[in-house]
Amino acid sequence: MTGDYEKFLKIKLSQLRSSFVNPEHEKVFEHLYEGIFNSETQVAILSGVHSKLNELFSFMNDKNHLGVCCHYNAYESRILIELIKQVELIKANTKDSESYTFTVDSYYQDVLNRCNKFLSKSGGSTIPDDFDTIDLIENKPIFIKNNVTSIRTVYNYKSASIKQIGTGFYASVFEYVDPHYQTKFALKRAKKDLRSDELKRFKLEYDYLNKFDSPYIIEVYNFSDTLGEYTMEFVDQTLQEYYRYNNDKLTWKDRWSLLNQLLSAFDYIHSKRILHRDISFQNILIKQYEDRAILKVADFGLVKIEESDLTRKGTEVKGAINDYSDLSVVGFENYEIIHETYALSKVIYFILTGKSSNYHREENKALKEFILKGIGDKRERFKNVEEIRSYLVSNVKSSLVSS
Repeated sequence: MTGDYEKFLKIKLSQLRSSFVNPEHEKVFEHLYEGIFNSETQVAILSGVHSKLNELFSFMNDKNHLGVCCHYNAYESRILIELIKQVELIKANTKDSESYTFTVDSYYQDVLNRCNKFLSKSGGSTIPDDFDTIDLIENKPIFIKNNVTSIRTVYNYKSASIKQIGTGFYASVFEYVDPHYQTKFALKRAKKDLRSDELKRFKLEYDYLNKFDSPYIIEVYNFSDTLGEYTMEFVDQTLQEYYRYNNDKLTWKDRWSLLNQLLSAFDYIHSKRILHRDISFQNILIKQYEDRAILKVADFGLVKIEESDLTRKGTEVKGAINDYSDLSVVGFENYEIIHETYALSKVIYFILTGKSSNYHREENKALKEFILKGIGDKRERFKNVEEIRSYLVSNVKSSLVSS
């Protein structure tokens, strides 16, 4: 099988070299991938693509001026479109190989996803107003080797000491260090008194999390039907905890980065025709890396799915920051996008200010108008994530930059 993967990669390398990646590109970041990927062909591809992406991103940064509608040239647009396509193709065709499989750095993956939305194959591309300068990664790999013998097949918490760290409507959450991987994981265990439909919803939460493919959604690994529990990625803090210790240290750029991650997460979730229904400062998590903080959405136990038989009439309204005044009248089963953007607006305001109340006392006029629109009259609320993003860029961002 190794020969088949190597043959595929050699064909890809030949195609890349004939199109837009040359040997000089391959040498720039070669040192980052040697010793990690054993195949010289794969090292050449990944280091070459890394270098070419940075070249294209650097050119995009030169074209992108804050607050000005900018044009990204037609040639570079076509090259970047094709390069994104090739990265996904190579990733998909090597995902079952322990030696060749890889993922893309979460920050760069988000940049690529957002580029894909505005790039055009002809006539050049208009860079959106809310597209920030790209932070080029030059000191570490952007392609990270996977191990297909993954923790999805490991279930070693029984030989470890587990500690409860939280509880919710349907389940309790524990942390433990897996003795095989010497890494901390979380364990989510269904409560013993759940009804059959609630147990079904608990399993459904895992199933959806397992299908999601976003750096801003919590990752899950394996489910035990017998024990009614599953393991998942351990994340350091809730958004609320993170702000308790870091609010005074965060710059507007730090906050804007978290804001964009939040919007990317829910843009993705809503694209799956799902409403979360339990957005809160506790269900948004922050994973702290050495070079950045990454936001992760968790707790999908209350999701509303189109045509699902699990959304019962007369269900008690839940969710820490939901619109109780309206939902208690219309019913939690009639939760819709304007209720989702209501809770999202509160989280956005919290990210930008560190405050969760007294909205009418906000001194920043643009920010005050945003939050009062987001949680005000149902007819005037935001109808989707893109509407929120557009409003923030057009009406709020400049006031934050100047403050």
